[in-house]
Amino acid sequence: MKKIVLFYGSDRAFAEIIPKGHRNLLSIAMQMDDESKKIVMEVKGFPQQESEPEKPKKKKPRVANLVIYANEYNSVNEHVITNFIDFIAQINVTNMYIQNPPALLLDQVERVYGDSCEIKPKHQKYKAISEDIIKRIYAGFDDRIIGQESVKMKLLKALYPLMDNRQNKPVVILFYGDSGLGKTETVQYLTELLGGVLLRKQFSMYQNNEFSNYLFGGKHNQKSFAKDLLARDSNVILLDEFDKANPVFHSAFYQLFDEGIFEDQNYKVDVRHAVIFCTSNYQTEDEIKEKLGLPIYNRFDAIIKFNPLSNYAKTKIAELALKNTDNGDVLPNEIRERVVSASMELSNAREIQRLVKDTISLHEIKKICNGLKLENGTN
Repeated sequence: MKKIVLFYGSDRAFAEIIPKGHRNLLSIAMQMDDESKKIVMEVKGFPQQESEPEKPKKKKPRVANLVIYANEYNSVNEHVITNFIDFIAQINVTNMYIQNPPALLLDQVERVYGDSCEIKPKHQKYKAISEDIIKRIYAGFDDRIIGQESVKMKLLKALYPLMDNRQNKPVVILFYGDSGLGKTETVQYLTELLGGVLLRKQFSMYQNNEFSNYLFGGKHNQKSFAKDLLARDSNVILLDEFDKANPVFHSAFYQLFDEGIFEDQNYKVDVRHAVIFCTSNYQTEDEIKEKLGLPIYNRFDAIIKFNPLSNYAKTKIAELALKNTDNGDVLPNEIRERVVSASMELSNAREIQRLVKDTISLHEIKKICNGLKLENGTN
């Protein structure tokens, strides 16, 4: 073997470095499995003819570029990973590209091939918080996140230590307040400015046993938090509904929040220059201290409240939703005005956007049904 490239990062970034002509691990494993199942039968009483030549030995498959995608660890049998070197010994490989190798596979590769071929680690490059990003957040925040002007400067102050990767640990920010006020939208806005796809983990979806396996890792074909962190496409990470995680698991995040390192039995991940957002529906900082406890509370670099929307903010959200959804082509002005007025009785952006959507749908349905009545000649 000439070269082994160990790549750490997302599917998108991995696809940019692998050669066009390649075979992947799963296709090779399936080919070898099919060949091993072929059965040769000998029928007694029918001896081989003396002139029959011996069958040639089976040749190893020749692969110029073997590419191993991270999602293939979920698909192949566990023994392919645990006995990876024995598996590779059955193939004639020139170059190998491995995405996010688990510890067991990495140890085998470095131990066997470390002195005999070139091993090149490569890491995905993530866009950093820069002076330009700070300026763009400042200029565009109020138009994107309506009614949360007090959040902007607190967010910028929290992000500043990461500018140009000066700080060698992640910035960890807790957003709190009622739902539908712009917490997730703020995270999405920063992700768009930095590029890539947001890594969002919804903690309310995990029950205790599931969460334990997910956090601490299990078999290579199981999902894990470390595996998801390695495969992230952006350096913005959202731990949504962080308050729903059982406090017994909080210690799993101590090193991640302090140093930017997360490790389970299969992977070790470095996210030292990431921005980690946690969201919750807590109402006060005292409630956060009580429910989360001081060990995790003191690890947040910033704790930022999203306030209830003012009437001005509600009407602005309604007007923007009407502009984006209706664009003045569907609803008459008097209905639009009633929608804007009704929005002041609602509590958050989701409810207002739902009101706009439902009003437009109802208006269009009435037009369709009235048209049907005219076609049928009914009043």
